[in-house]
Amino acid sequence: MKALVFAMAAVPMVLAACAGIESDDDSPSITYTVPRSYQTVYLRAQNQADECLRGHKAYDVYAQVNPALQTGVVSVRGPLGDMEVARTELKALDPSHTEVTQQVWGRGPWNQEALEAMRQSVLMDMSLCTSYMRK
Repeated sequence: MKALVFAMAAVPMVLAACAGIESDDDSPSITYTVPRSYQTVYLRAQNQADECLRGHKAYDVYAQVNPALQTGVVSVRGPLGDMEVARTELKALDPSHTEVTQQVWGRGPWNQEALEAMRQSVLMDMSLCTSYMRK
């Protein structure tokens, strides 16, 4: 765990010239539906990002919710603000079901394992920084 934290702290300097998640690339992603309200999913995703994906506060968590549309986005961005390394998008399907789409950059600590930990955090209602269960 300490190695992951140190690696995440060092990555901003190495990745300063990189783009992060882009709409036309093949960054790992997953879409699923959970039996929870969009507010619960939003808070869970925001908490997990803040606890697990910031790396010694070198990365910032940006979160916004739209109550009228019952949607939300939680993203983790690099120190320059434009390099997105992780994102959760959510949309209420009804009062007790939410569609979730999560995506990670696919490089360094923002890989398939981080994506699985993000998914498990939403499903299990607790922040998981590491994936303990495999699909």
